[in-house]
Amino acid sequence: ENHPEKMPPKISISKNVSTAFDKLWTTHKLDKAPETLALAANRAYRQYDLTSALEYCKELTALDPLCPTASFVYVATLLALDHKRLLFQLAHEWVQACPKSAHSWFAVGSYYYACGRFHVAQRHYCRATRLDPQCTEAWIAFGCSFAMSDETDQALASFRAAQRLAPAHNVPLLYMGMEYLRTNHLVLARHFLMAANKTSHGGDPLCLHELGVADYQRKEFATAAVWFQRALMASGGKLEERSSSSSSTNHDPVELCQDVFWEPTLFNLGQCYRKSRQFGEAKRCFEKCLSLCPGSASCYSALAFTKHLSGDIDGAIEMYHQALSRKPDDPLSTEMLNRALKESLTAVAAVETANGDSEMTESFATTPAGEDVSRDARMFTPSFNFGTPNSSAMAWSGRRTRSWARRGLDLSIDTDGNPDLSIDSDTDMSMS
Repeated sequence: ENHPEKMPPKISISKNVSTAFDKLWTTHKLDKAPETLALAANRAYRQYDLTSALEYCKELTALDPLCPTASFVYVATLLALDHKRLLFQLAHEWVQACPKSAHSWFAVGSYYYACGRFHVAQRHYCRATRLDPQCTEAWIAFGCSFAMSDETDQALASFRAAQRLAPAHNVPLLYMGMEYLRTNHLVLARHFLMAANKTSHGGDPLCLHELGVADYQRKEFATAAVWFQRALMASGGKLEERSSSSSSTNHDPVELCQDVFWEPTLFNLGQCYRKSRQFGEAKRCFEKCLSLCPGSASCYSALAFTKHLSGDIDGAIEMYHQALSRKPDDPLSTEMLNRALKESLTAVAAVETANGDSEMTESFATTPAGEDVSRDARMFTPSFNFGTPNSSAMAWSGRRTRSWARRGLDLSIDTDGNPDLSIDSDTDMSMS
């Protein structure tokens, strides 16, 4: 019942909405109407097309600076794109023009949220909820600020308040699931994420992504990979082709992804492939991540580790150097580079030994008959030995959620007693 393959997404509604917008813009010539621009901005934000949403909001602001229809989307987009200066200016203008409006103090709180001053942001979000207790956006932002301060109970209370105000909306359920996922309550997290996915009819790519993260933590890597693939397909707007075309292999979700916003989903998909020992697919995902984020040290490290596991020692050494050139204090890349260099030296020494034995054999080719000549027929087989009985048990867990703040080295123990060198990333709440 909860398997991703048994839950086909509904794309007819999205198709009808696109057709309606085309008619408004082309047939009725309402492409410059404030209400049409506000609807377009809200729709772009729901599809996580932040660049288009920002363009619509700027165009709307030029026509009507105080239009409240897309004010929350405008602020959330600036926050997601980290435009602090513009957010600061916008918040001051709104507070001076409408000091008793909830969206004005929502903008002020979002500015402090972008600056990382979450306790100050909480005060302004609280003021917004008091000015307008029915403001769902303010309650969700209030909960996110609590989550960033690691105050889980208050965050969940805020999300529940938003859910009571908008019971047909999937965003409060999604954020409750993300908060439970952050605190490692996997059963509750999956329950709320599945409810959010059902409410959105399977069309919210962020919800699909978080379901993949939940299954990844449960070590269900094949199922998690399916969720991540569906998230990429939904973010690329190719659900129609996937559902209508019989040859779904023609629509590769990895190649369709062109937005840096979904690079963590590609990264997670690559980790699922690596955990399933599909090293070719994992390398393809990490290479795509590098094309989207060329300076990412974690992508170079993940690609290096995948090449290391697949036996490409020279390629792994090169990628480890690339990772360390961008993050010199990376403990994983430093340790694995030392091991890769040792394995490379061992391989070179073994090859030289084998070549020496061959030359010695050729020199004794004219040995008189009857003389006992023995030849060492040992063959070198490259090994990936980490000093543990089961080398495959050592795996790097590079799970990402939509946003993250820091990564740390974690030495944990697998169920079979083998050490597991893993990188874990703390889950943060995102305003998306």
